[in-house]
Amino acid sequence: MNKTFINSKYLYSISVILFSFFFNYYYANLGVFPIDTFAFFDTGYNILIDRHPFKDIWITTGPLVDYLQAAFFKVLGISWFSYIAHASVLNSLISFFFFKTLVSFNLSKTLSFFYALSLGALCYTVSGTPFAYIHSYVFSLLSILIFFSTIKFKSKISFFFLPFSMSLAFLSMQNPSTFINFFILIFLLIFFFRKNNRNFIYIFILGSFLMLIILIVFLLITKIPLQNFIQQYILFPLTLGENRILGNEIAHISLLERFTFRNIIGHFKFLNFIIIFLSILTLKDFLKTKLSFENLIINTSLILFGVSFIFNQLLTSNQTFIFSFIPFTAAFIHIYLNETNSLNKFKFLIFILMLFSTLKYHSEYNVKRKFMDLQNVNLNNAIDAKEIDNKLKGLKWITPKYANGAQTEVSLLKETIFNLKNDKRNKLVMSDYQFFSLILEENLNIPNRWYTHDNNSYPLNNHRYFKIYKDHITKAILKNDIKVVYTIGEPNFKKFEIFLGENCNNVISLNKLTTIYELKQCS
Repeated sequence: MNKTFINSKYLYSISVILFSFFFNYYYANLGVFPIDTFAFFDTGYNILIDRHPFKDIWITTGPLVDYLQAAFFKVLGISWFSYIAHASVLNSLISFFFFKTLVSFNLSKTLSFFYALSLGALCYTVSGTPFAYIHSYVFSLLSILIFFSTIKFKSKISFFFLPFSMSLAFLSMQNPSTFINFFILIFLLIFFFRKNNRNFIYIFILGSFLMLIILIVFLLITKIPLQNFIQQYILFPLTLGENRILGNEIAHISLLERFTFRNIIGHFKFLNFIIIFLSILTLKDFLKTKLSFENLIINTSLILFGVSFIFNQLLTSNQTFIFSFIPFTAAFIHIYLNETNSLNKFKFLIFILMLFSTLKYHSEYNVKRKFMDLQNVNLNNAIDAKEIDNKLKGLKWITPKYANGAQTEVSLLKETIFNLKNDKRNKLVMSDYQFFSLILEENLNIPNRWYTHDNNSYPLNNHRYFKIYKDHITKAILKNDIKVVYTIGEPNFKKFEIFLGENCNNVISLNKLTTIYELKQCS
């Protein structure tokens, strides 16, 4: 292998892709947090049997993840491998495009390579398995990269494809994509305001129009009512943010409670340092009129993107997944310092900060699986999930709840699967372990993605959209002539008796995980 090939961007690109894929693949196999780990497992399979989000399954997160997962199942087969390959491909995708963009911005291939590896180590790997927020985050990062290319190179193809990546981000999850898309649109308007840039707006509008047509065609093909899409994906989630911001009692946490020194400053200290450094650098050069129009837009938007990501983490109150924005921002600071030939000594500092933060968060979130609440669990006690079913082969099974009894949990799940398989009645399953439909390859009429009884997964009877959800549940039970309901894990069907009336079921406890509710005729 000659030096030309070794030093070529092709070898770097291949290395970035392979590293990002297998790095995520390895850590995705370590441990389980059921409600998150399997969030798109059964829903992805249900699409293959013609049951769709919004129409048949109540979801409040983006449908794109489900349909992408269905595609992976279709191509690679119905298995755990197909599931984590999905997330691993997304990790490779963003790492590769990040590397390509850095090189196009004249950062050396070697530095671009290390920044891209850092991004790949901290991006999807913190979760490892498909997760709506991280899908939205990945496509938002992709939108930012395309946006920077439109500003820097005035590329017509970038202007055309930017609406597609922005839409993919939003259809993965409302946030953080909404914040990022908003600022991209604001800075695009500023860019278009310049007379010599106005022609690009028509290309952007053309891309937006085509994306809208694709969405409409998708809704028509899947027969998803537009009303359902708007109610479940826009109106109901808006009430979640509204209640948290206002601190209403029906919200499980208020935004004000999240605004503490530890949450804002301490937890995001390295990202805050990067943002503050870029802010000072940009202001200094702006006052000295040394800042080009393009760099002003890129630097300012990068600062606002960082603030938006932090705000979104505080608002959603989820585990942190934005640490990869540290190498993302650091790389563009490095590029800016190269272009302006100023503060050269800080390039080394930025690079070292990037390496240190990568190692730190890799240790906490990847090795210890903190995102999955497994940081205090001995992962060596995990057992191969193929004991549950061969479709889960490769997954090292251990959960926070059964940290010292993985075999006990597996035995309970196997008993439940055996019972479900031999129960020939029309069944409805509510579970945090969203893999029973896929394992049994059977329509179990799952009504929801999640079952947290706190006005976050679905509206309760004190919520303005409760009637809509009530119609969804009663339709699922009556239309499918459900005779028996299985709850497996945390869901408690007694909380759903409001839909059927009290004393309308016989309750049978199968085991510690599973309860069976045999439905009776009630008026």
